[in-house]
Amino acid sequence: MGNKVTYHFVSQSHWDREWVLSFEEYRTMLIDFWDALFELLEKNSEFKHFMTDGQMQMIMDYLEVKPQNFERIKKLVESGKLSIGPWYIQIDQFLPSGESHIRNLLTGLKMARTLGKPMMIGYIPDQFGHIAQMPQILRGFDIDVAVIYRGFGGEPGQESSEYVWQAPDGSQVLMFHLPKDGYSFGYFTMDDEDMILKRFERLKEEIDGRAQTSHRLILNGGDHHWPDFKLPEALKLLKSKYPECEFTHSTLENYANCVKSEINFQNLPKLYGETRFGLKHAFAVIGGTASSRVYVKQENYFAQLKLEKILEPLNTMAFLLKNKNRSELIYLAWLYCLQNQDHDTINGTAVDRVYKEAMVRYLKVDEIFKSLSFQISNDLIPYDSRFYKDDLHLFVFNFLPFEINKLVECEIEFHLQDILVGLNPDVKTSLKSSPISGFKIVDDKGNEIRYQILNRDEKYSLVWGYHEYPHQILVDNFKILLDAQKLPPLGWKKFNIIKTDLFPNYSSNLRIKFNGNEYLIENDSLKIKVNKNGSLKIVDKINHIEFDDLNIFEESGDAGDEFNYCFPDKDEFYYSTDFKPEIKIIETGPLRTGIQIRYLMLIPAQTSIQGRSVEKTEMEIISNVYLEYNSKRVDIKTKINNTAKNHRVRVLFRTNINTNISYADSQFCIVKRTHKKYNWDEYPYEKPLNLEVLQRFVCIQDENKGIAIFTRGLHEYELSLDKPGQIGITLLRGIGQLSESNLKTRPGGDAGWKNETPDAQCLGMHEFEYSIFLYKPNNFKDVNH
Repeated sequence: MGNKVTYHFVSQSHWDREWVLSFEEYRTMLIDFWDALFELLEKNSEFKHFMTDGQMQMIMDYLEVKPQNFERIKKLVESGKLSIGPWYIQIDQFLPSGESHIRNLLTGLKMARTLGKPMMIGYIPDQFGHIAQMPQILRGFDIDVAVIYRGFGGEPGQESSEYVWQAPDGSQVLMFHLPKDGYSFGYFTMDDEDMILKRFERLKEEIDGRAQTSHRLILNGGDHHWPDFKLPEALKLLKSKYPECEFTHSTLENYANCVKSEINFQNLPKLYGETRFGLKHAFAVIGGTASSRVYVKQENYFAQLKLEKILEPLNTMAFLLKNKNRSELIYLAWLYCLQNQDHDTINGTAVDRVYKEAMVRYLKVDEIFKSLSFQISNDLIPYDSRFYKDDLHLFVFNFLPFEINKLVECEIEFHLQDILVGLNPDVKTSLKSSPISGFKIVDDKGNEIRYQILNRDEKYSLVWGYHEYPHQILVDNFKILLDAQKLPPLGWKKFNIIKTDLFPNYSSNLRIKFNGNEYLIENDSLKIKVNKNGSLKIVDKINHIEFDDLNIFEESGDAGDEFNYCFPDKDEFYYSTDFKPEIKIIETGPLRTGIQIRYLMLIPAQTSIQGRSVEKTEMEIISNVYLEYNSKRVDIKTKINNTAKNHRVRVLFRTNINTNISYADSQFCIVKRTHKKYNWDEYPYEKPLNLEVLQRFVCIQDENKGIAIFTRGLHEYELSLDKPGQIGITLLRGIGQLSESNLKTRPGGDAGWKNETPDAQCLGMHEFEYSIFLYKPNNFKDVNH
């Protein structure tokens, strides 16, 4: 190389916002941490610099308690002694949406710039692998360097520190890959001189062999570590021991610039797309985090849906038409959502009390969503036009940038009675009106619109006004399915509700047949047969595609922990097809029909590392299968009353497609994955399990047919290598420990400290939503649409 070797020590602390302690418990520590950091940076001129873990939450959580120290932090940033940002929080990569990643970076940079210049390095060292489009996301914010650790390394061609990382769209960043000890390998506070020299000698041997320039990166810190006050002394010791080398208390940006000055980008090895392996290099902990505490993943899915797909488009419409912007509360809702996407929180790998607060944050997102949606709708639609007793209107919004036809579930309320609130003797309760005998729905051109009644009941409702107390009424409430056609892009359509003497009777192309123990429902495109054992056979009548043995439920043992799935020494598998189902029609009408399949599965009540228990328990599974009159998709809602511990429940789709390739939806791309078997003897830390992650769907295909499974907040799937074409979607995984020892699937050690997590057993009732779509391989774009 010719240049003198320089070791860049970058001081930092990896601050999990919540993990083995709750947020407030860690924040109590964070206050003392900042007091120690101020003391060091302000009074010790030899301690040059500190990096706040690439995330602003370390600062914002502190300033929420001690806002008086804002200027102290700002002064340290402006002097170059403190690196801040660019992220708001160190969120997981695979579970949050692509938009969440953008908001995380956008929010972090916005916060950082109130204090000074942000660190423009994509520092993401502790996430459990990295998404394919991360280079594009970073480049979109003019960040051209990433620092990663997990999910990569240990395989042929992955021996270096420096790479060019390329996203599917072609975006590239310079990527630095940390050595085996990750971000906690250069911390010396607890070491004497002999220990410092021995530790460095071991590090030197590894990082010298990986570097492609004269510059080496050593991160000086660890999880929740106080700043290393001994570092200046340690650097002097190292300089005296290795006079031929340079040792500097540096920054990530300085290190990156030094590497750039020497590197030849054309000669660097290239990394394409996602990193989801690296099991020979370090713990990747990807063998269970996509399915731990599945209820958290589901809540995250719906929180993102409310913010991205409804509330923000609605607010944009109001701003464009009425010049009224309610983005401040939406920003607050995003903060709650992002806080729950912290990598330990959303992965389900924290102690139980963390999730008591996490669920409150999701509740706050929902409350902001409901309140703002109501208020913004009032901004857009004249208030009085919706609440006249005899003149009802229904407004249906389309938040997409193109016209759509859609079946919409909505509620209609007919006034029955004014309800007296308070003790005013001059106010008399009105007489209760008779329930209505029928109504029809028409558009503004007078065209009658088909609908289907899903439920009818009496309920109390509140009518809100800006200048009066709420007015309570008793209403005749109808939950309906509306056949809303030609909904305008980024707009809404008004429908008029007219009372009639009778409810209308509409014709339909939906057909229901019953033959012995087999049910069949169909429309013009699809035919769905419920087999005697409760499994589904689906026929695409247009493309002449059919699949059998779909929607089968599998139950097996799980002796793992929150991080990793692990099968017991002697496992037992139970399948819904081995139990007699109860099958019945639950919904009929012109727009949608539904069939219910119910099982009572007798399964082991518990699992240990040795095997399944002799004691049994009944687990109820209710799977409702729906078909809409104009749909090419089968929609399924499955409820499971989980009564067992330490086990896994999956839904299987036995397609018989002979392939080892799957296509999974990811953030801003579709990832092609090749599934193969590995020699476990080659992986001492963590064993490859063939468990993969999806955002919205996964599909497989051959030359003639394809099948896609769409999910809502279910992220873990497996394409079986033993049963051709079998896709398994994990519905729930119940475990009772944050981290277990001696797991066959993670023999390298514990992933955390032992903490009992009874809530992670996910006992009780859960509901899961997923859909099945059949397609021709040459129409793959239909899947994404």
